[in-house]
Amino acid sequence: MSTIGASQLKRKSSALLDGRNTERLALTCSLQYTGEVPSQPHDGQGITKDLSISGCKVITDRPVTRGTLLTLTIAIPDGDLPLSLTAAHVVWVSGCQFSVRFLQLSLEQRRRLQTYIWKHISHTTVHNQRPRFRLAGI
Repeated sequence: MSTIGASQLKRKSSALLDGRNTERLALTCSLQYTGEVPSQPHDGQGITKDLSISGCKVITDRPVTRGTLLTLTIAIPDGDLPLSLTAAHVVWVSGCQFSVRFLQLSLEQRRRLQTYIWKHISHTTVHNQRPRFRLAGI
């Protein structure tokens, strides 16, 4: 009989809960995206509706294709240059809204996102006013 460690159990239960290992916060940042699908280029701009260190939801005026790999330039209002993420995988699409999972974050990018998120945690930014909160390690 195999033994499941506490960290594996936590990860497994959070994945069953909402499919994510990190909580997304209702933080709005402007962004630009670019990507290419054989049939059409994907270029546009929009805003984040939700943001975490593992991904974000985007609202835009142009639809994208699920499965596309995008480059995002997110204008995090922290006084620094926009954050450029070169590997954002589109995992969900509904009209002109889509969600991406960040596939590669440098340690610096992860720390910057985490710092911005921590500065804005409140009851109004946590979805559904849930009493729990999960943050992935840096």
